[in-house]
Order: sequence, then structure tokens, then C-alpha cells
Amino acid sequence: MNSINRLIRHLRISWKNLAFPHIPSPPFLILFVNSICNLTCEHCFYWRNLNRRDDLTWDEIKALSENLGRVETLNLSGGEPFLRPEFSDICRMFIQNNRVEQIYVPTNAYFPDRTVSHVREALKELSLKLFAVEISLDGMAEFHNRFRGSSQSFQKAMETYDALAQLQEKDDRLRIHAVSTATVENMEEIRRLSVYLYQRCRRMDHHNIALIRGDRKNPSLRGPRLDQYRVLYDFVSGLWAAREKHRFGHMVEPLLQWAKIQTARLQRQVVPCRAGILSAVVYSNGDVSVCETHRPLGNLRCSSFREIWHSSEADRLRRGIRNKECYCTNEVFLWPSIVFQPHQLATSLFHARVGKAGRGAQSSPPTIRSEAAATRDLP
Repeated sequence: MNSINRLIRHLRISWKNLAFPHIPSPPFLILFVNSICNLTCEHCFYWRNLNRRDDLTWDEIKALSENLGRVETLNLSGGEPFLRPEFSDICRMFIQNNRVEQIYVPTNAYFPDRTVSHVREALKELSLKLFAVEISLDGMAEFHNRFRGSSQSFQKAMETYDALAQLQEKDDRLRIHAVSTATVENMEEIRRLSVYLYQRCRRMDHHNIALIRGDRKNPSLRGPRLDQYRVLYDFVSGLWAAREKHRFGHMVEPLLQWAKIQTARLQRQVVPCRAGILSAVVYSNGDVSVCETHRPLGNLRCSSFREIWHSSEADRLRRGIRNKECYCTNEVFLWPSIVFQPHQLATSLFHARVGKAGRGAQSSPPTIRSEAAATRDLP
């Protein structure tokens, strides 16, 4: 996406953020395309709704697409999203009907052939500017496999990466990211994992670190100490800096991490949240909400998306969010709240730079030699 198109997009979404003269159709949509999952991840916040067999049908998803306006970024979640048989068809429908230009998909990456087939089909839509596959990894192989409840999970993820890397050689609109959820148990695991991925996965250009959130399957899991999390983020960002320099998101990532840490520390909104204006969530059973924190406002099997989106209950919830009655550290909602509010973008930039200066700039890239022996024999 060239600079002029990016600027036009930025101005278009920033105008929608003003919600003038009325609440827009959400430019950022999180759609849970299914509830089916093959793993039993301990940190899953959606575990109560998995494998319920009440997923929206193709016709119901088509009706949703037709009821929405322009969708700038489509986040497809699950379950395991690539297990949805019509996955690539859903992508193409939203690209054609809603002018989607960016698609992000978190995945456990257990199914190499299925994943590559769906991604290849979606990329046939030439108006799509970016397709990011976000491979979810919790640590090195032994830890990850135990955490996910499958002895093959890590190996399958690496096989999927390899297959995607081959596809990326032919189409650089495909980006390959890793995402790790930080808990009190896996901080060192993530550090070792990041080094391993940087060495092994040459076509991966981003490793995101998220704070655990929600009603996790294992209720004993707690988030890490924030000072440990910040040290880990500094290490990972320093390690990946050279590879990320051409990725637009690397400019916003420090602001996002600053906002996450401050939000968790103060337990309040640091950046005014625009969920319900810029973002919406549709769950696999048709429930609609403004974000993943608040309860559903309605269901698509009872009302259309527009009826739910413009309901009095939705307006009451937006007022509560505007009054900062809630907070979260979810990147999917923090990101647009930072980027498309000019004042908040400037404020976050200032604080992120001040925080970095206060900690001291890293004088040299993190060493990775000490990790080589620990990763030599892994796939």
C-alpha cells in the first residue's frame, strides 16, 4: 500500500471515528467464522463456546456482509478459523461486497495444506492488499505442546510456516506473524521462542506479545508482572527491529505496548476506547457486540446487524465506554483507538518515547548465541 493510499485510508477512518452525523458501519470487524477447534489451549478465553455446532451458516454470513458497509480490516477468528470449509469463500465475499483490503487471521497452524489452500484462494482477489497469518505459539515445543494439549502442535505450526513461506515467495501480500500470550508461567519460554523463530523463520516479520485476558480455560493462569513483560517486549522488539523496519505496524507497536502496560497498571482506559464506533464483534453463533469484553447486544438470527448496531442498548453501551466504565488490553481494539484519534496518537507517541528514554536505549541488538544450543534440535 503506497503512502498516498495509506493517507487516504487514514483520513477516511479518522472521519468515521468522529461518528458524524451518525454512527458508521464499523470499519474494523472481528468475525468468529466458526467454533470448531482441535486443541485445548489453557489460556483460551472462548473455551465455553467451542465446538457447539451452532455456527452461522453460509447464507447467514452472506446476509451479514450485505448488511454492512465498507470494512477496512477483517479479523477472522474461531475456533480454528481454517477449519471452516468455506473460509476462503468468506474472505472473497467480504473483499467483493465490503471492499476489504486487509485480513488478519490468528491460527493454531495445525493444518498446513488446508491453511495454504485457503490463503492461496483468498489472494486471487487482486484488490486485497494484505493477508496476515498470525501463528499462535506459547513457547518452545515441549511447553507449547503441553499447553495446547497436543504432542504435534509445535511441529505442525512449523510445517504450516514452511508452506506459507513458499507461498509468500510468489505473493508478498502474504505476511507471516507469530503471536504469544504472556502469562506468569511462560515469560522465559517466549524469550527463547522469539530467538528460535527469528533464526529459523526468515520470512516471518513480526512476533507480537499479548497479555493474557478474559475467562481463560485454566483459571489459575495469571498475567506476568508488568516490569517483566516490559523487559520481554524490549528484548523481542530489539531482536526483530531490522526485520520489521519495512512493516507499517512497527511504528505504532511501541505506542500500543505503552498503552497496554499503562492500562494494566492503572486498571482504567488510558486511551479512550472507540469500540462500538470503529470496531464490532460477531461471534460464531451470531451474537453481536461492540468488543470481546462486553456481553452481546443481540443475535443475527433475531435481528439484522444494523438493527442491533443502531439500537438504544448499543447507544447506552457506547456511552458507558465513552465514560471509561471499562478497560482492556486487547490489541484489536486499542490499535484503532490509538491510530485514528489524532490527539491520542500524538499523546501515545510522546509517552512511549519518554518511557523508552527513561529505560535507556538498547546499545546493541540482543545476543542470540546463548540460545542456539537450546534450539538446535527443534523442527
